[in-house]
Amino acid sequence: MGKKIIAIILILAGAGAIGFGVFKYLRSQKPNAVLRVDTTPPSLVYIDNIQIGQTPIEKIFKPGEITIKLIPTSTISALTTYQTKVHLTSQTITVIRRDFGDSDITSAGEVINLEPQPGKNASLAVITSIPDSASITLDGQPQGFTPILIPQVQAGDHQIVISAPGFTPRTISAKTVAGYKLNLNAKLAGLPEPSPSPLPSATPSATLKKPYVEIKATPTGFLRVREKPDTKSQELGRVQPGDRYPLLDKTTGWYLIKVDLEATASGQPASKQGWVSAQYADKFE
Repeated sequence: MGKKIIAIILILAGAGAIGFGVFKYLRSQKPNAVLRVDTTPPSLVYIDNIQIGQTPIEKIFKPGEITIKLIPTSTISALTTYQTKVHLTSQTITVIRRDFGDSDITSAGEVINLEPQPGKNASLAVITSIPDSASITLDGQPQGFTPILIPQVQAGDHQIVISAPGFTPRTISAKTVAGYKLNLNAKLAGLPEPSPSPLPSATPSATLKKPYVEIKATPTGFLRVREKPDTKSQELGRVQPGDRYPLLDKTTGWYLIKVDLEATASGQPASKQGWVSAQYADKFE
């Protein structure tokens, strides 16, 4: 009789465990994971190829992996779209921010989510960054370079600054929670490349005595002045068709002219003479 009672208790305990497991599974399938998306400028939001609205937007989904696509609505300029996969965690908020540029290089943004972890500590992990090895500052204190894990962070609001040479620094506000790891994937916008310094234009002489050369029309609309009589030689500046310059010397296919060329911001020194191709210059002696 005692053995039968024990067997019944074990069966009921097993059934209870199974029931609790089923309850947890069903609970995990309910929409209880929050997704918040904010973009500049506003964009259409697609989840698994279905449009759900326009940013800013906040909706509740079932936990699990989704594919999100953002299409800017701006008609002022052509902006690049953005697509990524994110894993939504039960009873937490996943935040996606995106600042659109005219290319992926000039765009910036981040994906932030919380992941349960053992214990009661809060932690911060910058898992990936574009570019790699970006510098991380947490609440004004340098922490190192990406990828990085800061195992113990005080729960609450924090300010994270990510920076790298050649990119615009990005400041991110995020809240860490006890018992969770805050995962951050960030992308910085590349700085525009500096415009090349224009090559100096020469000032032609007003009145000339022979010998001199007169610059002829060219396919480019100008004629390059070079340091040596060679097409591979460094370019010192440019002269315009119709301008005249004193002739200092000549060699096969080239004329050495007296010309005032100013220094450039890129470090090209000033010059008083240079070689031009005889193909595009008439000689007067």
